[in-house]
Amino acid sequence: MAMIQLQLTDQMKTELEARARNGAYEDVADYVRDLIKADLDRDDAWEMTPDLAVALAEGDKGGEDPRTVAEIIADGRKRWSA
Repeated sequence: MAMIQLQLTDQMKTELEARARNGAYEDVADYVRDLIKADLDRDDAWEMTPDLAVALAEGDKGGEDPRTVAEIIADGRKRWSA
């Protein structure tokens, strides 16, 4: 298991220790691991990148696609597997 060290203010350390105790965690490390895991597991964890913004803008002005949803999915799978 990897180790990461953090520098915190005394106030932050005190608050983390209190939250760890109140949340029934063994220690601050368990609390922080749980926070990180929850963040990584969030479904809405995505980032708006310039490429994504361009793709969304193109999609907005592109009109309707004559293909069925199944055809669109099949085409996407072909592109990603190539």
